[in-house]
Amino acid sequence: MATSDRGLRSPFGRPRLIALITLGAAIGFTPWAWIAGAPWAELAFRILGLTALFAVSLEQSIRSATRTVWEARATRALFLFVLVSAISALLSVHRGNSLEAMLNLLAITGIFLAAMTSVRGMGMLRGVAFFEVLVAIPVATLGILQHFRPELLPAANSYPGRALGPFGQPNRMGGYLIAMIPVALGLAFLAQDRALKAGLLLVSFGLVFCLAATYSRGAWLGLAVGLLVFAAAFARWPELMPRPAMLGLAVACLTLPFAALLPSVLSRVQPRPASGPAWNLPIDPEREGSGAMRGAIWSGAIRAAMSRPVAGWGIGSFRQAYDVSKDATMKRLEAEGGRTADQAHNHYLGILAERGVLGLAAFAALTALTLGAAAMAMASGTQAMGRVLVAGLAGSVVALLAHGLFDDNLALIPHGTLLFAGLGLLAAAPATARRVSGPSRVTARAGLVAAIVAAGISVLSFGGQSFAQATSSAASAGNPEGALARWRTATRLAPWRGEFAVSRAEAAERLASTAANVPALREAEGAYRKAIAINGADPVTRQELARLYLAHPHVWGNRGTGLALEQLRIAVAQNPYYAEIQNDLGVALLRSGHRPEARAAFGRAAHGRPGFVDPLLNLAALAIESGDRVEARSWLEQALQREPNSARARALLEGLGP
Repeated sequence: MATSDRGLRSPFGRPRLIALITLGAAIGFTPWAWIAGAPWAELAFRILGLTALFAVSLEQSIRSATRTVWEARATRALFLFVLVSAISALLSVHRGNSLEAMLNLLAITGIFLAAMTSVRGMGMLRGVAFFEVLVAIPVATLGILQHFRPELLPAANSYPGRALGPFGQPNRMGGYLIAMIPVALGLAFLAQDRALKAGLLLVSFGLVFCLAATYSRGAWLGLAVGLLVFAAAFARWPELMPRPAMLGLAVACLTLPFAALLPSVLSRVQPRPASGPAWNLPIDPEREGSGAMRGAIWSGAIRAAMSRPVAGWGIGSFRQAYDVSKDATMKRLEAEGGRTADQAHNHYLGILAERGVLGLAAFAALTALTLGAAAMAMASGTQAMGRVLVAGLAGSVVALLAHGLFDDNLALIPHGTLLFAGLGLLAAAPATARRVSGPSRVTARAGLVAAIVAAGISVLSFGGQSFAQATSSAASAGNPEGALARWRTATRLAPWRGEFAVSRAEAAERLASTAANVPALREAEGAYRKAIAINGADPVTRQELARLYLAHPHVWGNRGTGLALEQLRIAVAQNPYYAEIQNDLGVALLRSGHRPEARAAFGRAAHGRPGFVDPLLNLAALAIESGDRVEARSWLEQALQREPNSARARALLEGLGP
């Protein structure tokens, strides 16, 4: 008698169990991983997610399987989203950032697939949801303690009196909590044991209290939209409605925390201009409130998206896209105040700018399909308790998506993990749907290769960051040769990291300053050019390269002045409000014999950052050379008003005589 074909056996044990374990580890690990900002945290997450991707792909490659039509559709939508993101990475203006972002996306893909393929049945779904809520309890506890004990807040934070949790930022904390509250309420509704029901209600109260203490208005709105999913589910299927007493307790858990903090909540809701040293520039839009700053960032993001509408600027490259596309006010704020935007403060504008309309359409298709699967599960004939839990998970996903209208927290690993885990769980919820054949073995093996390659690149990136951190001790120990050697290793391990190339160039310059080392200067030039090739949107790196040419004419001669002019003109075109760059441009123009142009550049620099007096002194020096002592005295007096301790200004003024 022939035996049934059960497929090949995996040498790694049960892949589905491995995927489930990595899913749980990622959910429990990510809220706490970024407290210290250590590079190992990102590596650990990537290894978890890529292990899940490897396990799911291995499961599909060694045995035949079927899946529901909703799982098949969601998988195709996810593949399309990853493919569009990869295309944007290939066309990126900052391929280093795009590569790092793609590694995170592949890890999150593993989390999605692990949730969709490994969680089977309402019992297991309930277990995963319960674990998510358990993980949120210490996170919320820390936030509540921070509210009552401000000394527990991180040092030098700019959010006094607001719960930050392990995220160090209230909007991120709020974005995490709104994903947990609908799940906790759903579990409380379906719990049969009275003690467990009471405990889940108490947890819900604590989560909501911590959310109120974040004073994150976007998170409050996100939760409100997520709770509408519950209301819609109860209105559509009245049999899911909990008992009136239970519903009243749930409403109390949602409203009493805000009532307890009502004066502060009302103060937060009322619009008011910002104040304090962080907004001491008159041009700063945030002086008129965070809404004005968001508006300025959104307008720049829209301009960025319109300039590259199809594939975008590259996944992970929002800052470079924004720096090129933002208006004059924001460019001046960057140059004079050091403030710019690393995120779009709108998840969908962020996707549009980075991955174009193709990426936004793929993301919309993925979320629509998974929410459609949730609606299918709630409309099915399964027991009401399971349908209530699906409504809670759908509320969690919708709350995150709604919050994405005001912040781009979903681009962060902890929030992205919750979103894609929730999407995966919803895709697998309608277990009674029609089943179709699983993915081909070719596709599954492609997933194996992607997981292995991404894990290898992640290890290299971590190695580069580890060497980068080790250079600080070498530099502080007065060992410039050792520091440069470590930066060389870091750039070899992760050649796509532009910041490593800049640090290598700076280390080579320091070594050359102590030993008059011409080869080190040549190495610094090459490293700066490598950094510019990786990220050409940064004017400061171009300025540093130009300064290298201007500071060492014995190496580059007259040709160095021309090379410096080339870089400085590009830098000024990128952001004309950097007074230091305009001043260096004037120096280079003066050396090349373009005196009127140099004077104009010094004049533009003089209207820049108030504490920067070098252009005023240069204008005074030009006036002294031309014999105009009155003009020279005027420039010097302005310089001393800005910087009374300027020795050069006093020396030039004394040289003018009475």
